[in-house]
Amino acid sequence: MSSACKILKENNPFYSNSHPDPWVPNFPNITSLNGDVFDSIIRIIGHNKTHPHEPIGVLVNGESGSGKTHMIARIREYCEHSGFDVKFAAIKPIIDYQAPLRRVLKGIITNLAHPTGDSRHDTQIHGLIFSLIWDFYTHNPDTQTVIKKAEKDYKRFFSVLYQNKKRLTDFFGKVESWILAEIPGLNKVFVQLLFSFCHPDLQQIAKMRLMGEICDPDDAHALHIPYQEPSDPAMEDEARDFLISLGLILSRYGQNLIVCFDQLENLTDQDLIKAFDRIIFTLINDCRSIIPLTFTRTLFWEKKLYPNLDPSSRERIAMNQFSLHGCTDQEIEDIIRTRIQGILTENWETPYNWLITEIKKTIHKNPSPREVIRCADSIILTCEISSPGIPHATPMEIIHAAYTNERDLILSDLDSWPPDSEELTEAIRIYLTSRRYDIRYTKPGRKSILQVHDGKSGCCIIINTNQNHSAIGSGFATGTQYLKEHPGASCIYLTDPRCIVTKQNWKPTNQKKDEFIAAGGKILQPSTSDIARFYALYSLSCKIVEGDIQIDTGTGIRSATSEELIAYICDETLFPPLFQEKTQPEEQTGKKPHYPDEQIHTTLCQILTQKPMHIMAVNTLSEEVIRKGLSITSDELIIWCGKHADSFRIIQSQQGSMIIFRGSSHPCSP
Repeated sequence: MSSACKILKENNPFYSNSHPDPWVPNFPNITSLNGDVFDSIIRIIGHNKTHPHEPIGVLVNGESGSGKTHMIARIREYCEHSGFDVKFAAIKPIIDYQAPLRRVLKGIITNLAHPTGDSRHDTQIHGLIFSLIWDFYTHNPDTQTVIKKAEKDYKRFFSVLYQNKKRLTDFFGKVESWILAEIPGLNKVFVQLLFSFCHPDLQQIAKMRLMGEICDPDDAHALHIPYQEPSDPAMEDEARDFLISLGLILSRYGQNLIVCFDQLENLTDQDLIKAFDRIIFTLINDCRSIIPLTFTRTLFWEKKLYPNLDPSSRERIAMNQFSLHGCTDQEIEDIIRTRIQGILTENWETPYNWLITEIKKTIHKNPSPREVIRCADSIILTCEISSPGIPHATPMEIIHAAYTNERDLILSDLDSWPPDSEELTEAIRIYLTSRRYDIRYTKPGRKSILQVHDGKSGCCIIINTNQNHSAIGSGFATGTQYLKEHPGASCIYLTDPRCIVTKQNWKPTNQKKDEFIAAGGKILQPSTSDIARFYALYSLSCKIVEGDIQIDTGTGIRSATSEELIAYICDETLFPPLFQEKTQPEEQTGKKPHYPDEQIHTTLCQILTQKPMHIMAVNTLSEEVIRKGLSITSDELIIWCGKHADSFRIIQSQQGSMIIFRGSSHPCSP
């Protein structure tokens, strides 16, 4: 069936067998796949709604490729269909064993503050605050009439409330005072920050403070919270208080928060496992209505986690233990059909019938989802090749494609990747390890410091994403001191492009910055495109440790290794240097033009609908967009499409990211 083979070969929907970020829509979730496990989890959630005081956890065991991350995506989809009455969070691996509760709190807030649906302004936090407001009106029916017009539609309610900022501030203050009196034990600062997050002018600084970042005096004043610089142990205690307060609010309104833990193979030592235990113990025993879902391989659970968890934690988890199983014949058909339909909305039957027939000839009984996708990929790659020797992609090619796709997915959803000095530090350490440098790591205060030596000279890299004047000033002072003590050495202060370097009114901090530069220090603030490379390197390393990057050797399948990742990073033709300084400032030819969303949408629609499958490689599509008169880079196109995933989806491929038009109602000229 040459035509079916050609169609699937041109746009292979089976290239990737690992599920992306659960917030990034890609291919449809298969509802039948491990449906019994999913249904059991939903029953547990329902029970917890009516019994929020009962400590409860869930353990899901499954081998690599069995569908653990697919199950997490299904749970997020279920939460969305509930209107996020059941709230969702997926947590990245723990890095700092000394502050695990701050890490999990940051992950929870990142998810609760993530845009939902096709809106860039609605979040799970807005829904939670609306529950408080509705409760307030129920007990004070004569206070306002706005709530009646909203008809329990929080989006409509906030759009009306936002029309008068003064009224918004006064109203939020009344509800805050009321709910603090209604629910004993709530942390006052936590409640204030939740309401501030729902204030358009305060959202960003409230979000960072909720995540555990220490704000500066100006931001504290704007948020109406005390300015303080507590120690790290005090911030860990505050994170616990915030989590307990969140549970109290959820339980009052019969809501749940599902917290999913995956990639646990990255708990590589006893300190990290003990830190994970503290998280699980706190969520299960101290927090109402928060359910931790632990996803892990059976062997890792039995050999590593179970022996090191607190007996109370492992008892609560193990009493709700489920195992993922292989695919039935029907589920194999569902996986193949939905992936093909993802790129072929019409005329998908012929390619499907050809491919499913070929798969059934070769695949064994009850394969894992990954094996089904890999089998389909292999058939597509090798069809219509007459030569007996079929070249397989090399480990470097596979890792390069995985890294490139990871970077593009992160770029399309930076909301899931807030500034994080720990993740940046891990990425830099991996990169420097590939260069065989001698690295010394310390973490004084809230910044990370890497001292690097190559046998001849030294370099100090200071990584900071805390937007507090003392943390920033301390970073510059540390750099200046290092340069004075190490003549001939270099020093870099690195931060995320979404973070400030200084504020104009921070005179002591600005003085320290000037002294740092005068001593020879350099400030490195990568572009949005480049910072995604740092986070992608960290994320890819976690996936490799987990065994999620697979290599076909021709005689069998194996997982890529950390050593192969290091070898890949060493090859500058595949992996450009992580630190890229501009030798000359770019000429400023005026402000970059801003294009309305409608104009970009129409232009993309016009281009993609001319293609048989409405799909193009990102770089090629960017060139077409430029020919249409819009000056948009491929990275900017990825970011824009990520924000409009209801119509344009980013699909991984061996050749790089593809963008497919998934809309139907938008008018487009042929």
